[in-house]
Amino acid sequence: MDIVDARVERILNAAGDAPSVLNTQPWRVATSDRTVTLRADPSRQLRHSDPHGREMLISCGAFLFNARVAARRESLNAVVTVLPDPEDDLLVAQIALEPGDDPGDDELELSVAIEHRTTSRVPFEDRPLPADVLVAIQRAAYAEGASMRTIQPSDPSRPEVLALVRRAEAVAAEDMAARDEETAWTATWPGRDDGIPEHLLGRAPTNPDAPVRRFNASRGREPFERHSTLAVLTTPGDSPRDWVAAGQALEHALLVATTHFVHASFATTVLENPTTRHDLRQALSLHAYPQMLMRLGTSPQAERTPRRTRPRHDAVRPWTPWRSRPTA
Repeated sequence: MDIVDARVERILNAAGDAPSVLNTQPWRVATSDRTVTLRADPSRQLRHSDPHGREMLISCGAFLFNARVAARRESLNAVVTVLPDPEDDLLVAQIALEPGDDPGDDELELSVAIEHRTTSRVPFEDRPLPADVLVAIQRAAYAEGASMRTIQPSDPSRPEVLALVRRAEAVAAEDMAARDEETAWTATWPGRDDGIPEHLLGRAPTNPDAPVRRFNASRGREPFERHSTLAVLTTPGDSPRDWVAAGQALEHALLVATTHFVHASFATTVLENPTTRHDLRQALSLHAYPQMLMRLGTSPQAERTPRRTRPRHDAVRPWTPWRSRPTA
């Protein structure tokens, strides 16, 4: 790929640090003139657990938000059009990069957080998040059109939510296709640039009320905290546009969390099963649609999962810097 403007490559590399379901990194990009085109990559879709591509588009939404943040670090404005072509359901967004003002302190803080955000699958400190930190995280999700419903240790619905998580995982464990799909993306071999290596899966919890996902390939067991904050990210609708918005809201919330030294891990299985997803919505009396269930807390800094050096690119034309454009 021949990109004249190094800023674009830095933006794409930062965008590629976004979280994705099982670290599948299901995106591909193309650049043309001053536009970045983001597409979903169906070759990386979890066909069994994510047949409609909901989690694939949430992952792409997280990539999109990182691109927006990274553009501001380069003093560029990202003008985003989401799902611009109704006839092309893999075309997630077009990003027009335009000259902008220098980034503010908050924008720089978010851009630095991209480099430090990690998913932590180890035990957290056994206490809920401080109220002010939680409010900041919720406001970040709200800024992208989503909401975040917290499930604190004292919430009467918490035991039912955790029971639904365990039920969904038990059903998936009996489904050979689901097990094979998870295996393909976890306990990956050294040198692979996607998926989750075995040493980053975390140990299985010894306590059944642990608010953490259990992976088939996890090795060892240990007690997990019982009092960390759980949160459900929701959107008003449940369309592909809502899924992309959920991804942007998720990453905005995670980056703000990172600035407060807060980590997250995810329990996605309960939302991949249509029955338990419906039951979760009922248990929490949600009028909106749950898109992500996560635990939030503080823990030692975790190692980052591997990343492809740069996102997979479609046909690319060289970038034309603004300084080369003729003046009117």
